[in-house]
Amino acid sequence: MVHKTAMAEVFLTDAHRRGEHRFTVAAQWPRAHVFYRPGADGKCDPVLWLETVRQAGVYVAHRFYGVPISHQFVLAGAEFTIEDPQAPQYGATPHTVSLDVTLQPPAQDRRHFVVELEAVVRIDGRRCGRVAMRGQAVDTRRYSVLRRRNAPSSDSLTPFDRPAQVPLPPAAVGRQHEWDVVLAAWPDRADSWQLSLDPQHSVFFDHATDHLPGMALVEAFRQAVSLTGGQRSAPDHAPRVWALTSGEVSFEAFGELDAPVTVESRPAAEHAVGGDHFSVRADAVQGDRRLASATLTGRPLLVAGSRLHGRAA
Repeated sequence: MVHKTAMAEVFLTDAHRRGEHRFTVAAQWPRAHVFYRPGADGKCDPVLWLETVRQAGVYVAHRFYGVPISHQFVLAGAEFTIEDPQAPQYGATPHTVSLDVTLQPPAQDRRHFVVELEAVVRIDGRRCGRVAMRGQAVDTRRYSVLRRRNAPSSDSLTPFDRPAQVPLPPAAVGRQHEWDVVLAAWPDRADSWQLSLDPQHSVFFDHATDHLPGMALVEAFRQAVSLTGGQRSAPDHAPRVWALTSGEVSFEAFGELDAPVTVESRPAAEHAVGGDHFSVRADAVQGDRRLASATLTGRPLLVAGSRLHGRAA
């Protein structure tokens, strides 16, 4: 019902219809997850927020609007604001997570269902932020048409150049383990990285897919802007990582699995909140096509040894 294979990747527990296009969706975030671990600030992973709302959109479409399970969901964009980040609950009782979901009246026929929703995220009854998403669910025939229409020309793609990849240390992108790093550095480029996805990754490739998963590109953007944001020098020249507070992502084309993707990022306009937040623009490019883009805003965190501190710039 949420297009996952492993139970460990399902975060929803229930849903209730409150109005014609309004729902309450309950979720439970794991105390410890193989991938969605606390961020550099010790708070719940922002990508987990997006994945939970993505699952809510899929589930609501199937359960309450009769969208067939065989339909493919194509994500077009997302935006989020984290107003009150929470740390994972490691005690006897995990956090109670609920989503107040409102859908725009969807355009629907038997082959096509447009999803445009906004979810207010509540943790233990307190509003902590919001996530909006848009996309569509389509039948197999329409999906095949979309894939052909978005397929790149063969001469625009180059084969992988594995030897050119330079592994990045997990701490540089706010991660704990090498398996979590989805970018590799180019030997001679700055502000540009190569997407480095393990096809055996149990989260991104939970089930078979013919294109790059959208949530993998979101994670790549998060890691890229962490690298770009970390270049802002601290007074003591300590390295930095990023804690995301808001952002928007748009998807423009399907990414192919057998050709390299370049992820680029650069500082965007300065954020006006308190002077310690700033924004970064990121793009994912494959051949001559832009697959997706994002503008993410965050707060830099200083790294002292192996410990992370939320000291402002």
